[in-house]
Amino acid sequence: MKQLSRFLKKSSIWLFLSVMVASAGLSPAKVIATDATFRSLNDIQFFSPDACRVGGGEGTETLVGNDNLEKILRFFVGKGLTLVQASGIAGNFKRESGFNPAIIQGGAIADANYSPVNGVGFGLAQWTFTSRQKPLVDLARSTNRPIIDLQLQLDYTWQELSGPYARSLENLKQSTEPGNAAYVFHRDYEGSADTEEEVRRNRGGDAIAIYNDFKEKIPDGSTTTTSSSTACTGTGKASAFVDGFTVYNQNDPQWNDAAYGASTIGAAGCGPSAMAMIITNLTGQTVTPLDTANYGANHNPSTLYNNGISGSLHNVHEVIGEHWGLSSTYVGKDVAKINQGLRDGGLVIMAGSGAAPFTEGGHFIVVRAVTAEGKWLVGDSNGTAGIENSKKEYDPQFILDMVGSYSWLLTK
Repeated sequence: MKQLSRFLKKSSIWLFLSVMVASAGLSPAKVIATDATFRSLNDIQFFSPDACRVGGGEGTETLVGNDNLEKILRFFVGKGLTLVQASGIAGNFKRESGFNPAIIQGGAIADANYSPVNGVGFGLAQWTFTSRQKPLVDLARSTNRPIIDLQLQLDYTWQELSGPYARSLENLKQSTEPGNAAYVFHRDYEGSADTEEEVRRNRGGDAIAIYNDFKEKIPDGSTTTTSSSTACTGTGKASAFVDGFTVYNQNDPQWNDAAYGASTIGAAGCGPSAMAMIITNLTGQTVTPLDTANYGANHNPSTLYNNGISGSLHNVHEVIGEHWGLSSTYVGKDVAKINQGLRDGGLVIMAGSGAAPFTEGGHFIVVRAVTAEGKWLVGDSNGTAGIENSKKEYDPQFILDMVGSYSWLLTK
């Protein structure tokens, strides 16, 4: 671009996602806004929008992908663009920066304290002039992130596309072919000195190659799970826990820093957090992530915690569940079996890695319900992201594509 270029936390011992049922009790749970009036009426004594960051290992709240290119694609697909349109953006970013958010025009690499210079391109899109650079700097400062942060620059790109470059986004959304998407994004957002022929050949060619490389890996809507699947087995009957489900946040200050193996519950405790949700909801007892993590430590930490991966072993359901009187049955990736178990009143613990509601490094979640239409609802302990993920409906096959072999139904 040479010219342009909740933490909802209940201060007692659990985080509860309140539900607003839109029709017949079948819509996903919604979190009530955490304004001052609501907190006062509901005895929420502590609230911090920054208190939900998850540390390294499982539960990490990060962009999803094996490299910057995949993270860029998944980011824009998660915003509602098709993979075709996201590939058009990526084709431009490849030519501008090689997907390196620290690149300075000419090839130098910026450090975290770099200040963009008017007339010198910088970052993913090579923002060149003060009119485009200053808002990026302002966003970095207001969110306390380094200017070379990939997530920051993607957020800024979306900020521009949602504001001063909204027409660019509208036009991009009309694109149904990656080469044309690259041309449109260049014409309306990038605006380099490249000719139309050069843009279509180079940026368009890159976009086509990127699309072909990822079309089997990143389905449209994959991070919002809006696609349908033959794996959905709607029967007209929703299971229990479509609403009224208690979700724990592993970053709750009451246990965020508590030890779990060689780590902490906040950084690596999604396993015991998932089991705490299951026990609390199935038994009616109040059992927190601190309770389940402490039991694992007192029982025999070497049978529950894996130092090599900084997280739980795949027997967390057995070690913890049996202590609270729960039975477990292996259900694997059998959608019909899982749905029947949910409709019979059980809950399923799964482990996987990839897009939300999982994480790149690996994450345990609870599949808490199946809707009448055959979609799944989850319980996710992963901070602010977990709150949002726990409100969404997911296509079962999307979830199962990221699950290895760990999938167990727990019942009373």
